[in-house]
Amino acid sequence: MTHQSWCFQKAFGHTDAAKRLADTYNLHRVTLDLDAVGKWFAGSLAEGRSDNVLYDSKLDCVKHQRHNESYYAFIRIGVSSMDACEAEVMLRTNRTLYENGMRMADPDHAHGGPDVIKRMTVEDQLAQALGINTGLIMPWEA
Repeated sequence: MTHQSWCFQKAFGHTDAAKRLADTYNLHRVTLDLDAVGKWFAGSLAEGRSDNVLYDSKLDCVKHQRHNESYYAFIRIGVSSMDACEAEVMLRTNRTLYENGMRMADPDHAHGGPDVIKRMTVEDQLAQALGINTGLIMPWEA
């Protein structure tokens, strides 16, 4: 597998969870083409598995996880594909947020809960994910 230049997993390889998450994302993106863009799916934080159902909103996606929403990352399909490097960052970011008390999924919230603002570049996303571990003050904490 080819890694991105910024990938921190080059020496170790990617986890199976990241590979599964990327595969699920790309499966939806390829099979439904542009009809998948803007839809949501849930990926297990532990294993990267999904129920393979696309939901119209994050709220619907959260509600269909049967009160286990804190075990999932909620991913919105975009126009580009996702590789294992990006999936690894996505899983790491969500795990870190949950470990630090941030509730990313909320079935009582009008939109299904807060979402991390996606940065313009993958390098920015990685810096944000690493910043959580080093005491970066997130916008909602200010």
